[in-house]
Amino acid sequence: MRDSIGGIKHPAYRDALALTRQGGREATGRYLVEDLDLVQQALDSPSPVFAVFVASDAAARTVEAACTARNVPLYILSGSGLITKLVGTGYETAVTAVAVVGQSLLSLDQLVAGMPPDALILAGERIQDPRNVGVLIRTADAVGAHALLLSADSAEPFSRQAVRSTTGSLLRLPICLAADLPAALRRLRDERGARIAVSSGRAPAVAFDTDLAARPLALLVGNEQRGASDTVIAEATDFVRLPMGPQTKADSLNVTVAAGALLYEAVRQRLAADPLPTRDSI
Repeated sequence: MRDSIGGIKHPAYRDALALTRQGGREATGRYLVEDLDLVQQALDSPSPVFAVFVASDAAARTVEAACTARNVPLYILSGSGLITKLVGTGYETAVTAVAVVGQSLLSLDQLVAGMPPDALILAGERIQDPRNVGVLIRTADAVGAHALLLSADSAEPFSRQAVRSTTGSLLRLPICLAADLPAALRRLRDERGARIAVSSGRAPAVAFDTDLAARPLALLVGNEQRGASDTVIAEATDFVRLPMGPQTKADSLNVTVAAGALLYEAVRQRLAADPLPTRDSI
């Protein structure tokens, strides 16, 4: 279906506008993806897409075939400023398309039951910056992780800042929000035999000297300022750190850099133990 919208009173537009607020996203289980490239990714992804809004006929022509194939309503916004209201800023004039997408959330039961034997899971505790949440999603997707497990008190992964930082990975990587993260890690360990490697600058073992080739494996990074809590560390089978340079005055790494280093070390060790074809792209 293709239609034109000239004002904010259109029901589909009002529904989409509600998703610019966290309460609207939580109530509906939907969020907004913006930019033509990411809208095209959404239409090509396994995520449900409920509507697409475009600001021009040219943008409509780009996505119309995919919308038709998936039976997704396509709306051309003819009213002044309508696309700007959906992206929430007055200066992002380059945005010409927005999609309403269903959140890919796993319950803890689904995560535990559906975890494959070779799963690699990235976990985060109290990650407060939504951009860091987005980059964690992007990095986990890049290494082929099974899911991102976040404590529920982390920044919302479906906010505009987080979604933009994922560059589309949120469309492919399932997210599990745990109200009790230590209990979630315990279930992964006790019910599925997962190794739980928690990263901290206080850890005695260096990650590069630790067996991270275990399958399944959950790698956890902690809060940007305080690191991993004692209750999370208590669930770890491995307590590891990334080595700092001998002359550096830096006392820590950005949480997303640390997560990337740990994930790729785990991938490196897995490939060394059991070489598999990989796509050579970073």
